[in-house]
Amino acid sequence: MKLLFCVNRDIYANIALNHLFPALSPTGKRPENELKVLFSESVAGTRAHGAALTYLRFYEQDLLNEFLFPQLESTSPNQSPGSLLTFNQLSQRYAAPMRLIDSIHAPDVLTEIGEFAPDLIISIRFGHIFKAPLLQIPRLGILNLHSGLLPQYRGILATFWSLLHQRSEYGFTLHTVTDGTIDTGAIVDRRAFPVKAGQSLFEHTIALYEPAAASILQALECYRNGQSPPTLPQVEADSHYYSLPTPEDFERLIALGFPILNREAYYQCLTQYQSSPNPVLA
Repeated sequence: MKLLFCVNRDIYANIALNHLFPALSPTGKRPENELKVLFSESVAGTRAHGAALTYLRFYEQDLLNEFLFPQLESTSPNQSPGSLLTFNQLSQRYAAPMRLIDSIHAPDVLTEIGEFAPDLIISIRFGHIFKAPLLQIPRLGILNLHSGLLPQYRGILATFWSLLHQRSEYGFTLHTVTDGTIDTGAIVDRRAFPVKAGQSLFEHTIALYEPAAASILQALECYRNGQSPPTLPQVEADSHYYSLPTPEDFERLIALGFPILNREAYYQCLTQYQSSPNPVLA
C-alpha cells in the first residue's frame, strides 16, 4: 500500500510515527508499504494565540525541531533499537520522504500527491482541512486521528476541554474524512481512558498516541485484507464543537489542578529519544 501521512510537526505526531513505521515501512514488517509524510506547522492557528498556547507550542514543537532533534541527529546518528527517532531519522531508516508544506491544496502539493497516488491518507494533528479535489485522490479515502471523543468533543484541543469540563474520561477517535467539514466522519475506532487527577495536559495528551497508533494499524489490516474497517455514524444530537481556549480558560484548568506541563514527566519523555549515555539531555 502507498500511505501518505499528513501530520503536524510536533512531539505527538512523532510519537505516533515511531509506533507506526516499524510495522509499515519497507525495512519493517510490511515490505509492501511505501510511505510519505507531509508536515503542517500549526494546528488551527495555535501559533498566534496567547502566552499559554505559545508556551505549549514551545515544548510540543519548537524545542524539538529547533534544538533537540538537530542536536540528536548530529551527536547520535545511529540510535540503538528501541529508542525514539527524530523525524529525519525516521525518514532515513524507513525510506519515507518528508517535507513541510504551506497548504495541502497548493497546486504543486496536489500534483505531488497525485503523482504519489496514495491508497490511503492518514491525518494526525494535521493543520489543514481536507477538501475537494484532494478528497478524491486516495483510493481508500482518508482517516483522521482526533485527540478527543467524538462527537462530543469536536474541534481544537479536545483533551484540554475534557479536563476543563472535569470529565471522568477522555480519549481519541479514528474517523473517516469524506467532505470538507471538521471531525464529522464515520467512527472507525473510539477509545476512552480515565482522567488522572493532578496529571498535566501534556501527559494526558501524549498518552493517547501509542494506543492510537495501534488503532490505525488495526484499520490498515482491514484494508490489507480487502475490506474497509467497520464504522459507526456520529450522533449529531450529541455533537459539540470547541475552538481555541482563552487565557482565562487556561487559568481555570490550572486552578482545577491540571498543570499545562509537568517538567519531570516531559524530561522523561525526551530521554526516550536517546539511549544512555545521553550527552544532549544530561
